[in-house]
Amino acid sequence: MYWMGAEEFYVYGGAVQRLPCTVRDYVFSNINSDQLEKVTAGTNTAFSEVWWFYPSASSTENDSYVVYNYQQQIWYYGSLNRTCWLDRGVEDLPVAAASDHVLYYQEQGFDDGSTNPASGISAYIESSQMDLGEGDQFAFLRRMIPDLTFRDSTNQTPQATMTLKTRNFPGGNYLQTNAKVVEKTATVPVEQFTEQVHVRLRGRSFAFKIETTDAGTTWRLGSPRVDIQPDGMR
Repeated sequence: MYWMGAEEFYVYGGAVQRLPCTVRDYVFSNINSDQLEKVTAGTNTAFSEVWWFYPSASSTENDSYVVYNYQQQIWYYGSLNRTCWLDRGVEDLPVAAASDHVLYYQEQGFDDGSTNPASGISAYIESSQMDLGEGDQFAFLRRMIPDLTFRDSTNQTPQATMTLKTRNFPGGNYLQTNAKVVEKTATVPVEQFTEQVHVRLRGRSFAFKIETTDAGTTWRLGSPRVDIQPDGMR
């Protein structure tokens, strides 16, 4: 059993334990404490996830979510208006409600069905900062090898934008950014896409982002690799 408490997340498996959360400060510093009764939770067992939907500090309705993946023991967050969630069981797919008084089948299709016609979903994943050693060395990034699949996309030319960005100090601005488009190039004999993309970035730490906005596009990220080499202390 999982639940959101006051400034903490908890789990019960015979005894109550505090659940370590890497995004706790982000969630509880941006939540509307006057609307806590609207927080709702649900499971998405197909992906080993527990979801909490909550109103952000600037909203009176649920517009944000935080997810705990109990299989991989990682956290992620984003924006989505949902007021109720029912996992698959009687229904083949999860069903959720929103403040627009519409019921949504989750995990079905690739586009936003709340518009007519359906529109592409602006979807992205962004990593936290990564560095070399203790972060006291600069890193030079010169190449990225994607590990991406567009399997099942209905778009005939699916593509995604992969971005690397660097900065020199924690909390500082990103000083350099390099975005490259990764495209599907063939399906026979196996699915193929851009083999490698060349970049030229330097900084003490870097982050990785992948995003799409096109309709009919689905993607799954594997283990992309970045060629990095030490580039001095200053």
